[in-house]
Amino acid sequence: MKEEKVLVVTAKEVSKVLNNAEGLVCVDENTIMNLIRKGFFVERSKAEINEEWRQIIPYVVMVDRGKVLLMKRTKKQSEKRLHNLYSIGVGGHINDEDSNNPVEAFKKGMKREINEEVDARVRELKFLGVINDLSSPVSRVHLGVLYLAEASFKEMKEKELFEWELVEINKLHEYREGMEGWSKIALDGLKKHLMQS
Repeated sequence: MKEEKVLVVTAKEVSKVLNNAEGLVCVDENTIMNLIRKGFFVERSKAEINEEWRQIIPYVVMVDRGKVLLMKRTKKQSEKRLHNLYSIGVGGHINDEDSNNPVEAFKKGMKREINEEVDARVRELKFLGVINDLSSPVSRVHLGVLYLAEASFKEMKEKELFEWELVEINKLHEYREGMEGWSKIALDGLKKHLMQS
């Protein structure tokens, strides 16, 4: 079976674009699309262990009438490090099957990931920034592209992989300690965005 190929950019390019900033980095969406334009596809097994590359991951926070989709990863998920952790982000790897063009692949791949994971009608997508977390070997080979999706949410499609609920934005902090790293970063950015709007 052919190995999955995922979209990566060089860590050097990421550092240049983000000026070595970490956490949620607020940059212009066009700047990130220009970075993605320089992307290329490599075997996922190589990308997971090579810190010279960063895998591009859309990370979409779903908001339905002021409530955020909060997911708890079950033990049926393949990634053991994430079992029982809370997440507020929907998304995943971008593949060469999405498109050979990196930007088109990113846009199509983000839609594919949303459709695979949730049954929801997305009304609007807002770009919030980039999640650049260098605190662990896993996060050092990924780069999150954070979006807020205003959506009408029905249910999770991968029911065996997630427990879920819609939670008032101002109550999400109660779950923060049990959240995966990117969700903590995204939550802080979400609060800042909502205070500004």
